[in-house]
Amino acid sequence: MLRVAICDDSALERDILADFLSHYCNAHAIDYSCKMYDSGEPLYYELGDGGWFDIILLDILMDPPLGIDVARRLREIGYKGTIVFCTAALDFAPDSFEVGASGYLLKPYTPKTFERTMHRVLSDIVENTYAIKNRSQVLHIPREEIMYVESHNSQCILHQVGQKTYTLYKKLGEIEQELTAPCFLRCHQSFLVNMNYVKAVDKDFTLTNDDVVLIRKKNLKELRQIYFDYRKQIHNRY
Repeated sequence: MLRVAICDDSALERDILADFLSHYCNAHAIDYSCKMYDSGEPLYYELGDGGWFDIILLDILMDPPLGIDVARRLREIGYKGTIVFCTAALDFAPDSFEVGASGYLLKPYTPKTFERTMHRVLSDIVENTYAIKNRSQVLHIPREEIMYVESHNSQCILHQVGQKTYTLYKKLGEIEQELTAPCFLRCHQSFLVNMNYVKAVDKDFTLTNDDVVLIRKKNLKELRQIYFDYRKQIHNRY
């Protein structure tokens, strides 16, 4: 399910966006939920209480705090989802980069501009995140924040930056096929590691949070070389 929040101090603008969202999701057979807020404060509480939104459509020119300040606060409390600013002007363009916004939805809204924005945003979400089921929710974890995945009994444990873990009811081989970026290495029958988080390598990988990821003994030399080649590639790139 796609979870969307609309934050605007104008009830009329909220209703317009909600109507566009409904038409878009119905037209593209997207299961979604939408919550609306007239200021940033209840949105902070929702997220702080364990809530999550894949996309937040956020008006910039609200009564203080402005939308740009709401966005800063959202990032400060750990929200890593997609923020799209809604505005009639691009005066705050430099600030949008600061908070990692995914762009602007210009007023007055039209079905065409709304659809174009949603297409782009959803494409970015699919490309840059990994969807997992967590209880009754589907979460989109930033792929770059996946430190490693370990197979345990008949399930897998995904370790995210910040000591967050999620239980996945699928095989490690299946996850390996889904996480195809060069940084991910199947280094052991029970481990898939993101090499960007390796701080030391000997007979095993030691990660930046001091967790230890096993390396398959019979392929130790080969797997270590893959890691060293990857690090060299990254170093040369920058």
